[in-house]
Formats: sequence, structure tokens, C-alpha cells
Amino acid sequence: MDNLQLFTYEQVLAEINNDVNHLLIANGFNYGLGVKTGYKDILDEMIESKSSLYKDAKLYFEQANYDLEHFLKTMTDTIAANNGFLKKYVYNKIKLDFMQALHSIVKSQIKHVYAEQNEGIYILLSQFDNYFTLNYDSFLYLLLLKYRKNIENNKNAIAFTPKISFVETDLNERNNDIYKEIKQLRNSGKMEINLPEASIGTDLFRLTKTNFVSAVSLYSKEQKKGWKDKDIKNAVDLILEDEKRNQVLEKVEDGFRYLFDRDEYIHDVNAEQNLFFLHGAFHIFRDGKEIKKITQETDKALYTKLEEVLNNEEQDVVCVFQSSNKLEAIKENSYLLNCYNKLSSLSGNMVIIGSSLDDNDSHIFAQIDKSQLEKVYISVMPCDIEKQYDKAREKFPNKQVVLFDAMTISYKLEEKEQ
Repeated sequence: MDNLQLFTYEQVLAEINNDVNHLLIANGFNYGLGVKTGYKDILDEMIESKSSLYKDAKLYFEQANYDLEHFLKTMTDTIAANNGFLKKYVYNKIKLDFMQALHSIVKSQIKHVYAEQNEGIYILLSQFDNYFTLNYDSFLYLLLLKYRKNIENNKNAIAFTPKISFVETDLNERNNDIYKEIKQLRNSGKMEINLPEASIGTDLFRLTKTNFVSAVSLYSKEQKKGWKDKDIKNAVDLILEDEKRNQVLEKVEDGFRYLFDRDEYIHDVNAEQNLFFLHGAFHIFRDGKEIKKITQETDKALYTKLEEVLNNEEQDVVCVFQSSNKLEAIKENSYLLNCYNKLSSLSGNMVIIGSSLDDNDSHIFAQIDKSQLEKVYISVMPCDIEKQYDKAREKFPNKQVVLFDAMTISYKLEEKEQ
């Protein structure tokens, strides 16, 4: 029988311990960690970083109930119908500015999360088998880059890895020829150097970082590459950092397979996946019939790639920006449909953090309600509990609903020790 008692965060973690669990986050999760990604915050960032002209558009955005697609339609409808080029330019420019502003917020504010080393986050993340987000920013993805699942004492745990620093998406450094060639050598594991001074060994994975740099310098000398020592060291630093990052990602599966012959990541519905962007994300894009992702290793700077995608008739960013008819957009995209269908196959428990259970996400809640999940735990503010409970029961009539106090959520490790 459903319980009107308001649980604490501690009680939820204790109750779901050692069970099959799934996490669903919305924008309130970001706010709880100081990453302000609300529509008003994004628009303020657009005004500050892009153009003061967005001040004049603020009223229209509010009138559109912060529905980006509705806002874009309002803006483009003011342009003469026969001026298709200008309509498309304005549409793409606003959308690009919106995504850049959102990425800028996450990129700058997540550094504080990392700097504080909120190790208690791993206690939350370690409870779950699958991660779902209603947000299309990269915050959850970047958190999971920071914490990884390990097998430890026959239990799933997420180890905090403070040495893996947050890397801004400066993809150009990973796109230069020196980096690419050294990485290719590294991946081959061997390096042929015939110079007399090449006595340090050429089994690259056995070399220390210093000897690896020395070996590459000798290779450059023999092959007459003319590489500068500084550029070699920078490239080696990035390559070794990438290897650490790939290790961190060991158990975070987003469903994308790397195709070596094409140097691209393609979504595969048959691939392992435990991270789901239910409304898409701005690092995921459609290219013809394929779904691809923008990565540090395979693409240009994020903004440049986004602009290319928006200006290509065969491509588009996989993001459901509208507040209505979301399900229609989901069914038209193979990636989104795969994420959506996953919800109905779940069993165990679902924990929802940061969602106000808005009607425009009813399609997601209905899909969860069709599943074999036993309990749905929902974070709420400690006021009007009965009203919030009734709303939750309306969304999940076939599930046991447990509300817990969002104000009791804390990621400080010392508060979680037993």
C-alpha cells in the first residue's frame, strides 16, 4: 500500500540497496549540484555571451512558455514567407546560440562540482543499473565520465577518480596531425626506430611517460618530421589522458559503437546501453538514416560541428526542444525511440530526482507505468505533500509511489558513512 510518509534521501538509499534500480533525472538534479540549466538561465547566458538583442526576445520566449520550437516559429514567422534563406539562417542561428549557451553553463559550472570532489555522488550513482535523463545538456554524461563502475568485492561500485580532470571540449588539439600520428603509433603498440640512440625500447605500452616522449622524439628525428618537443609532449599528455578517460568509461555504455574504418561513433540498437538521453542531447546528431555522436577524438570543436550539422540538409541535432507533441518527435527518431522503449522493459525500482512531473513529460511517465517496476521514488519539496502525492499517483497509477524530501539530498561523503 502506498505510504504518505515523506522519506529522507538516506532512507531511499537504504531501502533500494542491493536491488535492481534505475535513475531518472530532470533539471532539478542539475540545480541541486549548482549547475543552473533552466530556460531563463540559458536565455540570460545568450544575452550576456551572444547578443543584447536577445533582451528584446525575452518576452516572446516567456510567452512561448520557454518552448524553443514555438519561439523559433514565432521569430521566423515575422520574416517574409518568400525569404526562405533568412528564415533558415535565423532559425539555425538562434538554435545554435541556445545550445552554445547551455553548453557554456555546464562547462563552467561543472568545474565547481569537480573541484569540490563531491564524492558522495558516487554513493548515489553506484545504486543504479541504468541512467535516464530528460535533459539534453551533457551534465549527467560528464558526471559519469568522472565516476565509473567497478567490480569490487562482488558488488558494483563507482570509484571517484579525482585525477581525471574536466577537459573543455577543445577538439582542435586532438585533430592535429601530430596527435593523430602519435596516437596511431600508440595504438599499434610498436615503433620502429633504427637510430643508434634508440636503446630505451619501443614496446610503447611498457614505456613510462618520459620514455614514451623520448621515443616519439627519436621517431620524429628519424622520420624527419620536425616535430617540436612541446608539441610532442602536449600530444602525449592528451593521448594518455584519453586512455584514462576511456578506462573511466568502462561501464558507462551509451549505445554508440566506434567504427575504425570510418573514425565515427554510430548508435547501434543492439549495442550495450545504460545511459539514455530520453529527449536527445546536443552531442548526438542524425546523419541521413544514422545516429552519430560528437566526440573529443573524432570531430572538430563542438560549436563548429553543431553549426555544420544545422546547416546540412541531411543532418540535424537529436534534441526534442518543443514542449508539446514530444512523443511524435521521439517516434520519428531511432535513437529516441530506442531510449523510450527501454523504459517499458524495466523491473526493480525507479528513482526520480529533479522532476516536477510536468504534463509535457507525461509520455515518459506513462511508459514507466507500463513497466514491471515495483516502486517509483520521487524527490519533492517538503510542502503540499498530499497534492504532490496525488499528482504522482495520477502519473503512476500502477506503481507503488514513495515521495522523499529533496531538501535531504546531500552528496557529502561524511554524511553517508555507515
